[in-house]
Amino acid sequence: MIIYFKGSYSILGQIFSDSKEQKFRFEVPISGIRTITLDIIPSERIVEAFCDYDVSEESWKALQAAAFDKEKLAPQLRAEFSAIESGLSEATRKTLNLIKYNLNQRHLQDTLFASEGVYCSIDRTEWKRLPRALSVAVNVQIFPHLNENTAGVIQEYLKEGLEPFFSLRHLHRAIEESNPRYKWIDATIAAELAIKEFLIRLNPELEALVVEVPSPPLDKLYGPILKSYAGTPSPKLKEIREGAHTRNKLIHRPQDTHIDHKKAIKYVNDIEIAIYHLLTLLYPNDAAMKYLLHPAMMKQE
Repeated sequence: MIIYFKGSYSILGQIFSDSKEQKFRFEVPISGIRTITLDIIPSERIVEAFCDYDVSEESWKALQAAAFDKEKLAPQLRAEFSAIESGLSEATRKTLNLIKYNLNQRHLQDTLFASEGVYCSIDRTEWKRLPRALSVAVNVQIFPHLNENTAGVIQEYLKEGLEPFFSLRHLHRAIEESNPRYKWIDATIAAELAIKEFLIRLNPELEALVVEVPSPPLDKLYGPILKSYAGTPSPKLKEIREGAHTRNKLIHRPQDTHIDHKKAIKYVNDIEIAIYHLLTLLYPNDAAMKYLLHPAMMKQE
């Protein structure tokens, strides 16, 4: 049975067009699905993606159910609906990606669009909204607030002339970044800088060696080298090793590497724990440091 599906999306940023009222239509071939028709209205920052799909009888009954709950569907039906939703989203991504980079539309954000929902219809007139098929990746950050206690900590650091790791700038940028690709790259840069800063602060005589000589792989720095100088490897050594490998693929084979958003968030959290672990090793007797680092260390699995 042929059912019509529509994906509704909001453009993130702006696409500059010669006409405020113009709608642009594209035909996007997507493997496994009939050609997807894409309507883009730049003035309203709207994208609508349409496709028709031959669904099974069981799928049609599920679509008709008033209390349709995707999570309660059989795995094969879940896969069927996810494929449709993914296809609509992929067609939107492909088209906006070409517009952004081939037309140099710099005001269109890297993340390109946000989903406003997926709908189905049997007549292209009355549309029924489907439940969200994809899980939402959320990064929950726990951190100390500024209060009398933490203000005293900051004052003590000012007195001692203690500067934060420069690598924390890249860590914060990775946390705030919405694009999982850049999120991953910035987190790895933060890890690289942090271990170098750690070694220099731990033993200033190492500065010339750390700065001037090509660095060993990250897993060596956070593994045997850290253990040699601080007595213990990083608690996130495995994640750091795998993360560095993924970063190299992102840089050298960018088109072959897809980064899942939830996986990127977890990787950033792992790097955060690894960096704060370095700081606790660097300042083992600093009660104030332990107080400030406690929320991040609580994330350890």
